[in-house]
Amino acid sequence: MIVLPLGRFGSPHSRVLTQVRRTGPTTREELARLTGLSASTVARTLGALVDAGLLVERPDLLHERVPGRPSIPVAVDTRSHVTLGIHVGRRLTTLALGDLGGRVLRRTTVTTPDDAHELAVTANRALTALLAEEPERVVVGAGLVGPWGDLSHGEEHLARLLENALGLEVSSWEMIPALAAAEYLARDDELPGSTLYLYARDTVGYVMANQVQAGMEISRVGRLGHFPARSADGPRPPCRCGRSGCLETVVSSDSVVRAARAEGLPVEAGVRDVTRAAVLGDDRAHRLLAARGEALGEVVAVVADMVHPDRVVLCGQAFTDYPPALDAVRRSFLHHTATSARLPLSTTRVVGDVQAVAACDVALRTVYDDPLATAAELDLPALPTPPHRRSR
Repeated sequence: MIVLPLGRFGSPHSRVLTQVRRTGPTTREELARLTGLSASTVARTLGALVDAGLLVERPDLLHERVPGRPSIPVAVDTRSHVTLGIHVGRRLTTLALGDLGGRVLRRTTVTTPDDAHELAVTANRALTALLAEEPERVVVGAGLVGPWGDLSHGEEHLARLLENALGLEVSSWEMIPALAAAEYLARDDELPGSTLYLYARDTVGYVMANQVQAGMEISRVGRLGHFPARSADGPRPPCRCGRSGCLETVVSSDSVVRAARAEGLPVEAGVRDVTRAAVLGDDRAHRLLAARGEALGEVVAVVADMVHPDRVVLCGQAFTDYPPALDAVRRSFLHHTATSARLPLSTTRVVGDVQAVAACDVALRTVYDDPLATAAELDLPALPTPPHRRSR
């Protein structure tokens, strides 16, 4: 279980930095109200975080015509630092750079090598090339995520190889909890009770998140790739597990591409071509994506009935890349649920390449958990060196 310490149990520096990230530019008075810290504690904490280069004052955002001497808003410094993100998928590996606010600055993808050593070397080479485009930023950490139960690469082994290649510590998480954490931090409101995060792209799975006094607890992953897809029509290709009728063979990107080829659709760029064709009005592409939505809606209903959450957040490109298919998801959910007809369903607030966002956010966890320790460990001026030359 992962706990995000966003409540009163975090250090003042962690609480202030996290609050500024969540709410954007914030004044000293607002931070005291939002965090529950005293005004003097907030003042000392802000001074330390600004001196450490993690927050920056924004006098340009002072409101005019405010009586007295209003404090200068502060914001997360998104100009000076960079995180390295590595998402390992079954087919593709995403390499990304992110800023301290969690925004992805640059990204690239490579075919995932079968050999772990080759993957570490390839990731180092790609990240070094990306860093060359951001020469004034200091690297503050690296994050590694992946659907580890669906990969041949071992999480701990690959993390060690990457640490040796990059020359810095690599934090590693399972993909879906990492995305749930990124989704939670992307919100400016709380999520009381329990939230079911259901993810679908090349793999399918879910986690439960429960908000408690100490923060947000995220449970271990429930894997759904081999869940029986009862609502799927037509022939069912064999799954990589050797059986047929597994959910993965209906809703994964590879499965949609295979079905599109059978329909005569050009899919040189993979599932993106199917989505693009649907957006342009191709009925064949729309039907394929709607059928995937129907299969996913049934799974959402079954899992929600099983774990009984207060809400459901749908994550991953299978849900977000083609919004019209969400209607099929919701219809199928309502048709199949036994107990949760009024359960709120929403899509993630994480925008862009969610795999890159999740990986970069994992790298940020140590920064936000202990900001001053991170700053002290860096102890660097503004110029980074390529990751394979950085000392730990």
